[in-house]
Amino acid sequence: MSARNTLKSLTNRVICCDNREVFAQLPDHSIDLILTDPPYKTYQSNRPQAHAKVKVIDQALFDLEYFARESYRVLKDSCHLYCFCDHLTFSEIRAELERVGFQYKNCLVWVKNNHGSGDLRGNWAPQHEFIIFASKGRGQPLNGKRRSNVLLKRHTDGSLEFFQKVSNYRYNHGTSKPVDILRIILQVSSRPGDLVFDPYGGSGSTAEACVLEERSYLLTEIDPDHHSEAQERIDELLKIERIQYQSYQQVTP
Repeated sequence: MSARNTLKSLTNRVICCDNREVFAQLPDHSIDLILTDPPYKTYQSNRPQAHAKVKVIDQALFDLEYFARESYRVLKDSCHLYCFCDHLTFSEIRAELERVGFQYKNCLVWVKNNHGSGDLRGNWAPQHEFIIFASKGRGQPLNGKRRSNVLLKRHTDGSLEFFQKVSNYRYNHGTSKPVDILRIILQVSSRPGDLVFDPYGGSGSTAEACVLEERSYLLTEIDPDHHSEAQERIDELLKIERIQYQSYQQVTP
C-alpha cells in the first residue's frame, strides 16, 4: 500500500491496538501535530467516591524511548509535539525528546480547579499538570495572538477561571483532559485539515477536540474498554454534528 493510501486508511480513526502497530505503518514526515497524555505514572484516584473505582492507569504501558524516537520520525519538519507530564517525570521525558532530536520550546502549566490527594500530611497538595511543548527543528510560528503558558480562562474583564478537571466517571477514565485545553493547542499549533496523532488516546478527548476544530485525527488506545468508550463518544459527537449541519442546510437560502 502506498504511503498516501496508508494515511488515508488511518485518518479519522480511533484504533484499538498497541500504538507500535500504527507507528510501524506511518510513513516518515506524515503527521502535522502530536498531542498526547501518556501513562507517565501509575494512577488510580484515592478520593472517596460513591462509584466503583475506574481502571488503573499503568505506567508500564509507556515506552518513552520508543515514543520519542517514533514521534520524531513520523512528525513533519518544523511541526510540534505536546506531551502531558508532571513535575516528577518532566525531566526524564524532556531529556529523551531532546536526545532523539526534538527542540524543547516551553512548559505549559494547567492549573486545576481542585488539588489531588497524595501525601496528606507531609507534602504540598498538587494542583497542576505540565505539558511539554517541543518541535522538530526550529518550529513553525504559532497561530494567533500570543498566549500565556499558564492555562487559565482569561476573560475580557480581567478575571480568571479554571479549566475544570474532568470527572473520572464521565468517560470511565481516570485522566481525561479538558477538551477546551486541547482545542487551544490545536488552534495554536495546527490548521484545519491537519492530521493530529494521539498514540495514547484514552477517552478520546483529542479526537473530540479535532472534530470541533476541523482537524483530522488518528488515535490509538490499547485498552478495549477505553477504546469502546472513546469510539462511542466520537460517534455521538459526529451524529450531533451531522444533525446540526442538516438543520443549517434546511434554513440556509
